Amino acid sequence: MVWLWSALVVIVLAVVIVLISTSRSSWTIIQTESDTRIDLVDRLYAYLKSQGIKSRLTGDNKVRTLQVRKQDEERARGLAESFQSKT
Repeated sequence: MVWLWSALVVIVLAVVIVLISTSRSSWTIIQTESDTRIDLVDRLYAYLKSQGIKSRLTGDNKVRTLQVRKQDEERARGLAESFQSKT
């Protein structure tokens, strides 16, 4: 009976470890700005949204971080470069 409980504990721990390893963040940081340049991050966020890139803003009024999905990172960086060359 002890071996049955031991096997059950091992299986549960294995499932927990697999779930933790597969739930890694799927977001990556594209740009971080502070104070006076926060407006640029906000405009870039709106531009990426209009181009169909899933993105999100994190932070507060002092520091703002723009994140995009990892699968869209290459395209988002290209769009960010073209956006910054226009401004």
